[in-house]
Amino acid sequence: MTPPMHKRVRNWMVDAGLTDNFIVQVLAWNDTGKLADRFIVFRPNGGANIHSELAAEYYVLVDVVSAKGVTEFQRADDTVQAIIQYVQDNPQPNDCIGYIENLGGIPSPVQTTEGRLVYRLQFAVTYGE
Repeated sequence: MTPPMHKRVRNWMVDAGLTDNFIVQVLAWNDTGKLADRFIVFRPNGGANIHSELAAEYYVLVDVVSAKGVTEFQRADDTVQAIIQYVQDNPQPNDCIGYIENLGGIPSPVQTTEGRLVYRLQFAVTYGE
């Protein structure tokens, strides 16, 4: 599969403008050390068995990492809400993704030692050629 599913989801969300004003990363969060920077990280998170010629389910994690500060926490929360709404409004976005849905709702954010909030969203993507 080219590109892998987490990159397909990244491309779709970037094209939709959901990542505007965030530094977009894949696989792992690499902090710049600037507390004013915001990040969105896309990574694979397992799924169902992948078989040739059959549909498979891929899990994708999307981490929304805020900048430091209470107003920044609200901005991250607003971005999370926008991502969830966009996925709900577009469950069959294109031929590269197939069907996407949120798994587990919106979890409680965790705070980093630097004072950032991190939301970890999980999505299931069904795809078959």
